[in-house]
Amino acid sequence: MVLEKIALLASNTARTKAYIQKMIKDDMLPAVCILYADDISQFEEELDDYEESVGIEYFNLNEPLLYSLNKANVPYVYVENKDINSVEMSRCIANIQQEYLVYSGYGGYILRKHLFELGKKYLHVHAGILPQYRGSTTVYYSLLQEGIMGATCIFLNEEIDEGEIIAQGSFALPEKYIDIDYVYEPYIRSCVLSKALAEYKANGVFASHSQEKENAEIYYIIHPVLKHFVLLGQEVRSE
Repeated sequence: MVLEKIALLASNTARTKAYIQKMIKDDMLPAVCILYADDISQFEEELDDYEESVGIEYFNLNEPLLYSLNKANVPYVYVENKDINSVEMSRCIANIQQEYLVYSGYGGYILRKHLFELGKKYLHVHAGILPQYRGSTTVYYSLLQEGIMGATCIFLNEEIDEGEIIAQGSFALPEKYIDIDYVYEPYIRSCVLSKALAEYKANGVFASHSQEKENAEIYYIIHPVLKHFVLLGQEVRSE
């Protein structure tokens, strides 16, 4: 099923691959995908070099975005600029009809004011339960403190991780070893995105609510030693 009011802002990342593959699997397709990068030829080159594989758990990290989109007949356009705040991207967003844009961007970019003035709403899945885990690398902090990972789908606003909450989910680590950064974290984000889209599909609207101010914490990039403790614990569990 095509969600006519939904578009996907798609960087060439593991997260985007997880999103589009989950959307295809759950039959909730974006009406259009905006593929963006500094060099858009990379999308075509990955497709040319790809050999189809089967039996992949969670999602296929090696499956090119163009392969996924072509398989599901999802139309796409290119923006040759990695900066989400670029003039080229603003023009592209302004010219599409979709009201809601699922944001799957490159790290280090924050949407600026002019994008919020285009009359669109941006859905973002944060890798942490909000408001308890705002900021960066929060999956590792929640694993250290609670032994679980979480994700929250929000409407982006001009503040960091403070937008209205649409859907949330908590996940335990699998018993066997898995790459957290490039496989499991993108996967759980895709599951929460699917939860939000399923509610929209059923009801025709995104039900959202403001974040509580109590228990709100902001975290910064985790120290490598602490991250090592988490990964070491994961290896022990999988033995």
